[in-house]
Amino acid sequence: MKKIIFFTLLSCSLLFMSSEPLYYQYTPVFMERSEMEKAVRLLPAAPIKNPGKIYIKDNYIYINERYKGFHVIDNSNPSAPVNRAFLQIDGCLDIAIKNNLIYADNAVDLVVIATDPGLNGITVGGRVRDAFPEPSSPDGFWMTRSFEKYRPKNGIIVRWEKNL
Repeated sequence: MKKIIFFTLLSCSLLFMSSEPLYYQYTPVFMERSEMEKAVRLLPAAPIKNPGKIYIKDNYIYINERYKGFHVIDNSNPSAPVNRAFLQIDGCLDIAIKNNLIYADNAVDLVVIATDPGLNGITVGGRVRDAFPEPSSPDGFWMTRSFEKYRPKNGIIVRWEKNL
């Protein structure tokens, strides 16, 4: 009886350890490195659709739009906050701010972004390439070996999209 249970468990574990799951809930979205590095920019305000972390600095609230960047909310008047801008940073899930410098994850890179006090423009001041691992699949199924055959040349995962 113990042998039957052992081999049943072994068979089940081998089934789940196969190189390709039968169904993926998420698909990786790749971006060429050169395109990703040029895509950090300040855009007009956009609706918040998939919020993540929140960061507060001075009169501003930064709300993460998972894997896409940060909404910048002017909270000078807390009873009437104003969505001022969207800071597009592909692959971004987190930021830190010191003085007027924003430190953000740009997929696998760490970028330093300088802002002017009126938030009228930004400058990418520095970049540390490959500071972070690529974001992993939210469902945990994709393994590096599973999607390497789909990766474009110089492609970096910037987000995961849920399959419908």
